[in-house]
Amino acid sequence: MNWTVKDIQLYEQAKEYVDTAIIPLIPLSFGSNMQNTVQKGEFISIFAEALEREYRGRLLLFPPFTYLIGQKEEESRLQKWTDFVTQNGMRHIVYITSDYEWKQASLEGNLFWLPAMSLDQLDDKAKREVIGSQIREIMAILTRKWENTE
Repeated sequence: MNWTVKDIQLYEQAKEYVDTAIIPLIPLSFGSNMQNTVQKGEFISIFAEALEREYRGRLLLFPPFTYLIGQKEEESRLQKWTDFVTQNGMRHIVYITSDYEWKQASLEGNLFWLPAMSLDQLDDKAKREVIGSQIREIMAILTRKWENTE
């Protein structure tokens, strides 16, 4: 389910079945690395939407956690998000990012780091194949996690 009024109405009716939050981590920067930063965010946004479509009804796709690259306080700000989400009933937190620096963070939940790919040079079929193969990998991990906690 997406962070939209229509989907939140569905969530409120079936929240006992929705136990997983997907939080995309989207970087911001200017300067010489700006295009690379945008590519990371764009890839993760597309991936997050595809993951939500695959698991509709089991997870809630939150708005992106947008952060400034290189800022030390961003990890504690994300922890506040995590605390808020878990206090409101989400049993599983999944972060997805293309920013390698998050791998160093000590986060509660699962962090999936995916290398950003330039999707603008691929046709629609190739985009679906690339995203689909990565989703299948994450699906296997999430399914095992869900089975171990039920």
